Amino acid sequence: MNFDVSPFYIENIEVSINEGSLNNKLFSHGKKANSLLVLSGNGETQSSLELAKLDQKVIEIVRYDEELQSKSEAYRTLPRELQENLTLQQINFYQPEELRSYKSEMVILEGAFTKRFFEEAFLKGVHTLIANELNGALAVKLPLNADVTEDISEVVLCLNQFFVATSMGFEDDYFYFFGEPRTVLTEDRIKQEVTSDLLASILKLEKALQKLNVSDQEVRGNIEEEEEDAIAKAVANQNLNQVIEQQFKIRKLNEQLKSVTNESKKKDKQLALVTRKYNRAQHIVNHINSNASARYLIGDAVMGSSKSFGRAIRLPRRLLQIYRDAKNGKLGRIKNGTGSFEVEPIDDGNAILFVPTNGAGLGHLTRLLAIARRVKRIDPSKKIIFHTTSSAMHLILQEGFLGYHLPSKMLFPKEMSAKQWNGMLRDHLETVISIHQPETIVFDGAFPYAGLVASMRKKDGLRKIWVKRGQHKEGKAELVESKESEFDEVYVPGEAGGENSLRKEGMKTYCEPVLYLDREELKDRESVRRQWNIPEGMKMVYVQLGAGKINDIHSTISILLNELLKREDVFVVIGESIIGNRMDLKMDRVLTLRDYPNSIYFNAFDLIVTATGYNTFHEVMYFGVPSILIPNENTKTDDQVARANIAGNAGAAIVLRDPGASDFEQAIEKALDEDNNRDMRRNALALMKENGAQQMAEMIVANVVANN
Repeated sequence: MNFDVSPFYIENIEVSINEGSLNNKLFSHGKKANSLLVLSGNGETQSSLELAKLDQKVIEIVRYDEELQSKSEAYRTLPRELQENLTLQQINFYQPEELRSYKSEMVILEGAFTKRFFEEAFLKGVHTLIANELNGALAVKLPLNADVTEDISEVVLCLNQFFVATSMGFEDDYFYFFGEPRTVLTEDRIKQEVTSDLLASILKLEKALQKLNVSDQEVRGNIEEEEEDAIAKAVANQNLNQVIEQQFKIRKLNEQLKSVTNESKKKDKQLALVTRKYNRAQHIVNHINSNASARYLIGDAVMGSSKSFGRAIRLPRRLLQIYRDAKNGKLGRIKNGTGSFEVEPIDDGNAILFVPTNGAGLGHLTRLLAIARRVKRIDPSKKIIFHTTSSAMHLILQEGFLGYHLPSKMLFPKEMSAKQWNGMLRDHLETVISIHQPETIVFDGAFPYAGLVASMRKKDGLRKIWVKRGQHKEGKAELVESKESEFDEVYVPGEAGGENSLRKEGMKTYCEPVLYLDREELKDRESVRRQWNIPEGMKMVYVQLGAGKINDIHSTISILLNELLKREDVFVVIGESIIGNRMDLKMDRVLTLRDYPNSIYFNAFDLIVTATGYNTFHEVMYFGVPSILIPNENTKTDDQVARANIAGNAGAAIVLRDPGASDFEQAIEKALDEDNNRDMRRNALALMKENGAQQMAEMIVANVVANN
C-alpha cells in the first residue's frame, strides 16, 4: 500500500561510525564560519582551543554552574597572540532569553549536557540564534553518557525538530550531529518528522550502539557491516510505508485521545460545579430551618397541618414543642446536637482560602502572602481568606485580607495532646470553610496536619493545592511525599540555580523560588542611607543570624560584629524578626531593623551575612546582594548546606561553616573588595530570573476561572 510522503522532508544524511577524527569534522565546519559560538558544559573546552589554534575567532559560553578557573587556565596554554581569539563568558544558556543577544553563523554544542538540553525551548532558542544567517549551521558533540545512549532516537528526533540533519554518528566516544536550521517552523508541524533517510540513520546508530556495548570479539564475530547496511536500506525502502502509516494512525489516535480527555474534564468540572451549588443550597436550607424564629415555625406547622390529616392530629403537640424550645432558648441551634450555632454562608463563589502553618518563623506565611497579593492583582474580585497558626496576624490584615487564627500547638500547655489540638484545628477550618465556601484551599507547610486533612476531606469539590518546598535532607522527603495524595496539585518552589523553568510532572508543577517583593518594589539605595543618616563612604552590612547569644563574646554573631567593626568604613544593620524578642544593643555604627519585609531595604547594602533559610537566601540572590552565608546545620528537614553551596559554587557568595574570627576577617575583606563585590552581585542576579509567586498566582487564578 502506497502513501503520500509529500509532507515529509527528503534528506541525504551521512552516517559514520569511528571513521575519522571528530575534531577534524568540527574544524572543517567551524573554519568556514565568520562568527562561531561554542556552548560548553562539564569542563569541555577542546573544540574552542583547537579552533583558536587555527586562528578562528570563538566565543565560548559556559553554563552558569560551571567552574571557570580550569577553563581559564587551559586558555593560558595558548600563545599570547592566539589567546585573543577566545572570549569566555558565563550565562544560563538554557534560558532562551539569555541567547537573544548573540548572533552566529555556527553554533557548537559541546559537553555532557543535562536533560534540559533536549527541551524544546532551549533548542528553539539555538535555532533562532542561527536561523537568520544564510549559511547558519549547528554542530553537536556529546559524550556517550546515559542521557544520550538510553534513547538515541529521542536525541536525534529532538534535534530534527529544528535542524535538518546532514551527518551524524559516533567518533572518539562522542555522538556528533551536524545540521542546518529549518526554514519553516509552523505551529502545527509534525513534531518528529519521519523520513526514510532519518529512520535509516537512527537504526544505524542504534545498531552501532549495540556494537559499542559488546566486546570487540563479539563485534567481529557476530555483526558485519553488510548486515548493518541491509537493515538501513530495508527501513529506507521496504518499511517506510508501514512506518508512515503508523505515524498517521498515532497522530489521529492522539487527536481522539485529546478530544475524549477534554470532554471528560469538562464533565468532571460540570459535575463538581453542580455538586458545589447543591451543597451550598442545602447548607442555606439547613441554616433557615435550624435558625428559624418561633413565629416562622408556628406558621410552618399550621400550613403543614392543612395538607395532611396526620399533621393536623399532631399539630397541638408540635405547637407545644415549639413553645418549650423557644422558652428554653433552643431555637437557633443546629440539629447535630453539638449546641453550636450555624452561621449563614457567604455564597459568592469567589473565595480562596490560604492556610500557612508557621509556629516560630514566618517562612510559610510569607510565601502564601506573596502569592495571595499577586492573585489579588490579577483578579481583584477574588476574596482572599487566611487561616494561620502564625502569631503575625497583623501582616495578613495590613494586606487587606480577612484572617482567622489558631495558636500553634507549641504555645498551648504541654498537657494538650496532638489529638486535641488537631480536633480544634479541624473545627476551626470546617467553620471557616462552611462560612466562606471557598473553591480552592492553598496550604503551605512542611507537613499537613491531621486536622487540616480531615477538614479538606469533608468539603466536596474543594480544589486542594500544597505549596511544598523541595529541598529536604536525605531520608525526610519520603515521609513528606506520602501526604501528597491528599491534594489535587503540588506546587514546588524551586531553588536558586536549579532547573526551575515552569514545568509539570504529574500532579507537581515546578516553579521559580517564591519571593514576597519584586525588584521594583525595593527602596532605592540613596533614600535609605539618608533615612538612616549613614555617613558618606561607609559600607553597609546587613546581619541576620538570630540574636539569642549576642552578648556572649564566644557566639558567632558576637565574633562577626567584632570583626566587622574593626573596619572604620563599615556600618552594621542587624535584622530582627517582627515576632522575635527585641535586642538590647548599644554599640556605635550598629542599628537594628525590625520591619516587614526587611528585604525592602536590600538595595542599600554592600554585603549581607546570613543563614541560608529559604526566604532570606532567595531574597539575597534575587536582589543581587553579595553575601557571606553561614548555613544552619541543625534544621529538621531543610538542607541549608546544599542551598548555600549553590551560591558558593556560582561565585555569588562566600560559604562559611563553623567560622572563627580569622575566617570572618578573610571573608569580609574578600567580599567588600570592589571587584569581587561587583562579580558576586552579577553572579547572584544570574541565579534567579523570575519570581515564582507570580507563576503560582497565575496558575491558581487560571484554574479557578476554568472551574467556574
